[in-house]
Amino acid sequence: MTSSKTSMSRRDFGLCLGGLAALGVSAAADSRLIEGLSDPVVLNAAKESLERIPATIGAWTSKPMTIDEREIRLGEISGYFRREFRHAETGRAVVLTILCGGAGPMSVHPPTACFEGVGYSLVSGPAVIGITDTDDITISLNKAAFRLQEAMTSDMTRVFWGWSADGTWDAPANPRIAYRGQPVLFKLYTVDRAWDSGDGLAQSETFLTDALPVIRRALAVSQNS
Repeated sequence: MTSSKTSMSRRDFGLCLGGLAALGVSAAADSRLIEGLSDPVVLNAAKESLERIPATIGAWTSKPMTIDEREIRLGEISGYFRREFRHAETGRAVVLTILCGGAGPMSVHPPTACFEGVGYSLVSGPAVIGITDTDDITISLNKAAFRLQEAMTSDMTRVFWGWSADGTWDAPANPRIAYRGQPVLFKLYTVDRAWDSGDGLAQSETFLTDALPVIRRALAVSQNS
């Protein structure tokens, strides 16, 4: 396996949040509509719960990644978890990002907008898919695939995303309405690369099957605080 197939472009790492500046006004307006519903104590507990997600999950080890302070401020992000997880046997990588904050800011900014805003074309989706984890719990996430315009290679960048108020992820058609009134909201993204190699390895799906129970138990701490 070549190194080009085991590493992801740093440009792709930040794409899910790269358009925060363009959508900052919408987030701020929605925040004003639910002003007073976010409890600082609850937000702090949610932030601390993200710190309990381990750096190693099954055969997946990880390295930390950061989010720009400007994006944190514009997106009204109270806390975040972002790491690149790599499978010990296959070498394939998945970037996991989980944000937490008030329901208004967290419910906006679909990744389709920011990918297309930086030169990617939508290849497929968004579509809602189900993933059943090792606890035999099935959750729903959005899935979309993008290809860099005028790229010489056939590889695609895939994104999976959804929201949760309690550790159970879903992909409602209108998250701003579905989660309005929640004191805290989590937003999950995974980003991976898919190559026309014929190996059939579903990177994000395989990772999430292992990771979702671990994430759910970590986030449950904030609900019990």
